[in-house]
Amino acid sequence: MENELAASTRAYAPSERNAERNADRRLAFFLPILFASLALSAAVGCVSTHEATPPSNAIRLGSVLPFSGERAGSGAALETTVRLAIEMVNSAQALGGRPLWLDVRDSHSDDVRGTANALDLINEGEIPFFIGTEEPRIAFAITTAIKTHQMVHLMPGLTSAQFHDPSARAAWFRLSPAVSYLACALAKHMRNDGINKANLVTGPDDYSGAFATMFDRTFTSRGGTVVPNLAVDSGGESFTDLFATLGRLSADATVLVTSPATAATLLQEWAVRGKPGKWYLGPTLNNPELLKNVPRGVLDGVEGISADLGDRAESFDAFFQAQSGVPPLAGAHYYFDAVVLLALALQEAIGLTGQFPSPAVLKDHMLNVTSSGGTAVSFDQIPLALALLAAGERIQYQGAAGYYLLNPLGDSTQNRGMIWKIVGSSFASVDYQQCTPEEVENAGIDYH
Repeated sequence: MENELAASTRAYAPSERNAERNADRRLAFFLPILFASLALSAAVGCVSTHEATPPSNAIRLGSVLPFSGERAGSGAALETTVRLAIEMVNSAQALGGRPLWLDVRDSHSDDVRGTANALDLINEGEIPFFIGTEEPRIAFAITTAIKTHQMVHLMPGLTSAQFHDPSARAAWFRLSPAVSYLACALAKHMRNDGINKANLVTGPDDYSGAFATMFDRTFTSRGGTVVPNLAVDSGGESFTDLFATLGRLSADATVLVTSPATAATLLQEWAVRGKPGKWYLGPTLNNPELLKNVPRGVLDGVEGISADLGDRAESFDAFFQAQSGVPPLAGAHYYFDAVVLLALALQEAIGLTGQFPSPAVLKDHMLNVTSSGGTAVSFDQIPLALALLAAGERIQYQGAAGYYLLNPLGDSTQNRGMIWKIVGSSFASVDYQQCTPEEVENAGIDYH
């Protein structure tokens, strides 16, 4: 009998047949997104960012996204989002007449290969702005290159790292909620649901590990018991041992934080086994790919958490789908806003000084265009926003993910979590939960 209090971690993985089936499903999911991306420039803007060579006056943005490997579907969807934002900015013919231009490469959902591709792109020396990545270790691995080239690194992904170096002539912005806030919020929600004994099944990535650490601290600080967490990977033999171990641990509920492809395989097996135990899903699983790869109705009623995208999220979803022909991912909103906020901050600097700002000065302009006191402009009013800034007026951007409140470091402080429930082929909002900075600092206890 395993000691439930032992701090052990075991790894389990699906069969090769399941992995191949999921690869086919991921292909079916992201091919329509890819085709939508290829068609986007003709539908939206006047300057194509798909040209083989950028215009000589282009403002170049670099990125690595997962077009292959475990997160393949996400990469195509996020590229579509970035290109939509770029085309909308370029259609306004602002920024001193210079178009934005995207150079994106494959991370392969792999830290080593993705880092190599990112460094190749950065070391070309002609890309002042970098967006992403989805893999936190790549973001850390490229920090020296970001500093050396004095770049601006925008980190909109739900799994983005948090990194700052005040001594550097570079700048970093993290636009999505920090993992600690969402993990804390889910632990609070589950305790309020009457869950007394819990554990997590997590992927091998840093984000899943950080989520588990904060969840455990918060859940236990609020009187709950955490039994050993289990690790799951995407290759191997079977989930049989994992479900057997979960049965022995007898948690009231288990939190799943992994990729949509792995989650789909695991949860289908869970359903075949008669749905033993209760599951909650982490932020990375608010993703159409999960629902596309699991028969409709199988996951009805399963709850999870993701970032609260504000009261304009549904409007952006409809807008995005009308423009691209595909639904957005939950994290895509931040990628769209990253491009727009960069353009707005650049335009404010150009309007005030006639020059493109350094990374440190750009941070001030980024704070300006997200602060209250200016004309409120929405994600679908980008030409108006750029025109107002060109005329020297102040604005406040209300983006695809709502309003932003950035701290002096450049990190978003809008960290509320949305609790959702799967209903058919959608994620329905059912509640909101938020941890204060004091609760995050003190592992879920607010002493005020």
